[in-house]
This record gives sequence, structure tokens and C-alpha cells, in this order.
Amino acid sequence: MMLLGMIWAALAPLLLVLAIALVRRLLQARLGTRLGPGQVLIAAAGLVLLPVAAVWGWQRSEFQAVCRGEGAAVIDAKAKADGFLLASSTANSFGTRYLYDDGFSWFEARDIYRRDGWVRYERDAAGAIKTTPIDKPTARYEVGESHSRPLGHTSLMTTTVRDRETGRLLARASSAHFDGGATKWVLGAWGNASCPNPMWDSGGFRRFYNLARDTLR
Repeated sequence: MMLLGMIWAALAPLLLVLAIALVRRLLQARLGTRLGPGQVLIAAAGLVLLPVAAVWGWQRSEFQAVCRGEGAAVIDAKAKADGFLLASSTANSFGTRYLYDDGFSWFEARDIYRRDGWVRYERDAAGAIKTTPIDKPTARYEVGESHSRPLGHTSLMTTTVRDRETGRLLARASSAHFDGGATKWVLGAWGNASCPNPMWDSGGFRRFYNLARDTLR
């Protein structure tokens, strides 16, 4: 299924080519010789592509409004910590990148096997991740990762760093993704957009991705 999804994402615009060919045939049958072959092709392309472009442009402008509303990553204050409490639904999987990549020694999180339990993830001497049950979190700082969908076509991931003792928000950053909206079925991956975009705004993406490290290390 994943392979089929990747193929569709790359080749979806071919559906537009098929639609143009179909509309061209219908126009040719309807108009006969009143228009030349080139004119019929241009008319068919316009009838297919202009509505797609209009809908995509309108929904992408809504996505861009979300990006402007979120703004760039902000770090109001920094601190030093070897570990933290990670409030994230993917703490047991993607959360390990904080240990492998960001230089943290440990982080605490909800136990995925016990709803009311807690565990500590840390690297042992061999570099492997081990988990240890704990009674309750002990970390002073909390890194929160939350997912939301402000619009049907736009998803938003927000990362925050907070001092659990004072409640102060130290840092905040967001990343939004546009899935192509109503045109995604005919544009596939070509209609997607992200902010900050790792290709065109690598600095902005790094500030989002490395927010915990830049705030607490």
C-alpha cells in the first residue's frame, strides 16, 4: 500500500492529462471544424486546469495565513538540562531522536503499556536505549509536542518548552503542512507545501526541529 501511495503521489498529475484529452475529444465532437486542433487543445486545457489552479490557489492562501499566524520559532529564555519530560504521543518512537541526535541523557514520558504509568528513556553505556518505570516525572522542564488541524487541508505540529516549576513558557515553534486540499487527488505530492520548508527555509526548519536542544542544551 505504501508503494502504491508513493506512485500515486508522484504520478497523480497524469490524471489531469487524461482529463484534458477527454475534454478535448468532447469539444472536438461538439464544435467540429469550427476550431483548429490547437485551439481545441488550448480550450480543453483551460477548462481542466483553470478550476484546479483556482481551488489550489485559494486553499493554499488559507494555509499561508496559518503560517503567518504562527510566525517563526521564538525562544524567550534558555536553561540547562540533561533531560526533560516529553509530552508527545510518539515519545516511545520518534522521541529517541532527542537522545541520539540532540545530546540529551534522558527523557521521561507516559508508559505506552500502562495508561497511568511513567517511564524514563535513557542511553546505556553501549548506546542502546533502555526504559525504566518511574513513579512520577521528576524533570523540571517539559517539552510538549501537539498535533492539530486548524483547516481540513492543513495540519499543524507545535512544540513548546515549559518550566514545570514556574509554569513559564520558555520557547515555542510550529510547523504546518498543506496536503493539497481538494486538488490533492489530481496533484499528489506536487500540490503539497510546508512551512517552514526544509528546502527553501532550512534555517527556519532547524529552529523548529531543534527547539528543545537550542533551549535546554
